[in-house]
This record gives sequence, structure tokens and C-alpha cells, in this order.
Amino acid sequence: MCGTVGKATILGSLAHAIIKRLSHKQQLSVRIMTDTSKSHFNTIAKTYNEEVADHVRNHLIQKWWGLVGHYFREHCGVIDIGCGEGSNACFLEDKGMEVVGVDASEELIKHGSKRYPQLTGKIRVGDALSLDFDDNKFDVATLIGVLHHIYSRDDQLKAIREALRVVKPEGTVLIRESNLVNPLFRLFWNYIFPLTAKIDKFGGENWIPMKYLTGFFGGQVDSVQFFTFIPSFTPQWMLPVATKIEHRLESGRFSNLAAHYVLALKK
Repeated sequence: MCGTVGKATILGSLAHAIIKRLSHKQQLSVRIMTDTSKSHFNTIAKTYNEEVADHVRNHLIQKWWGLVGHYFREHCGVIDIGCGEGSNACFLEDKGMEVVGVDASEELIKHGSKRYPQLTGKIRVGDALSLDFDDNKFDVATLIGVLHHIYSRDDQLKAIREALRVVKPEGTVLIRESNLVNPLFRLFWNYIFPLTAKIDKFGGENWIPMKYLTGFFGGQVDSVQFFTFIPSFTPQWMLPVATKIEHRLESGRFSNLAAHYVLALKK
């Protein structure tokens, strides 16, 4: 009997050691991948603003605002998590918001402060997984195209929880991510967009499905919306016609096949 107990104890200790080792390796792997993402954006910082044409970027932010503008009020406090150079933060400030932006890339923050002087001191280096702000500080937190650059599902959820932590009671967290329900956009995001811009890696990022988030956060989900059928390489001269086609698709039964989804969570 003692021998059986001894063997069980040894096996239990061995299993614990193996699990601990695997957990350490997984944490190390995630940390390396996170550092790789940061290094990638530091590398492309000088050309980051050129990766997506201005007319496409403006189209996307205007479409996004049309869907979520009602969550903001003038002079409300906003934190833009993963702000990059600060183009979205600049847009929100022009709308009358009091904006703070954080990004892991020191180079993006440096270039953004030069490109948007009005954001100097308002955008800073920061970690989406450990925000250096008190609880209940902001009215709205935005995560615009950020989560898929976090290479662990647990850390993606941690980033969302951090966003929820720093917004006030009844505050809102707005998440915009790529929608891969449409197989054409799945092909586009994984293999075509990376050839036209250096932002995402060829073969795909750590895409997080909308249904996963709605299932996980359940009762905190306030709204889910889909938008844009216009790819990033659309030339400016084609935009007026493409926009009319897009509007019909967004208004019809195929709206859930659009390129992006916006998820609003309430605290």
C-alpha cells in the first residue's frame, strides 16, 4: 500500500513539474511573440502612415464613427489602446473628446507626436495588458484593430478586461476587429492585405471571432455591428461608386459578411 502511495506521489510530482514547465514555455513563447510584434511596429514606424491610403483610412474611421458615435459625448474621457501614431486619437480629439493614447511601440509614439503635434504628451508608450491608469477613469476605451496583434487568446481577453477596468461604471469598451466569416475576406486578410501593407503578417494574425467574444462576455455585450466591403487597395477615384455598392451590401442580409465588426461592451 505504501509503495502504491509512493508511486502516486512521484507521478503526481512529475506531472506537476511537466505542467509547470509547459506553462513556463508557453508564457515565454507568448512574451517572445509580443516582443516580436512590438519590434515589427518599431521597424515599420517610419512608413506606417503610408501603409493604408489616407482616403481608405478616412473612409474606415468615418464609417466606424457612424456606428459608435452615440457612445461618446463632448469632452468625455477616452483612452485609445494600441493607438499607433495616433490618427484615431486625433480624429476623436477633433470631435471634442479628451483623449489619451497608449501603444507598445516607442517608435510609433515618437513619429505620431511629430505628425500630430496636438497629441504631444497625450499619446505615450503603454502596455495594453497592464494599463498605467486608475480604475474607473475613462468614459470610453477603444481597441481599434489591436487584439489580433496580441498572440495569446488569454492575453487578448486580459487586454479587454484591462479596458473594462479603466472605464467608469456604465462606461463602454469599443472593439473593432477584422471579420473572417466571409471566405473572401479571410483570404484577403491572411494573404492579400499583407502583400499591400506591412501591418499584418502573411498567413494571418491571431484573429479573434466576434462570436467568441459575445459568448465570453455575454451580458456585457451592448451591440454588434458590421461594416465595409471596400478593400484597402481601392483607388480614390473608385471610392464613390464602391461606397454606393457597399451601402447596399451593409443594408442587406449579407451585412455580417463585411470586412470588420464592432463590438460594444458595457461595464
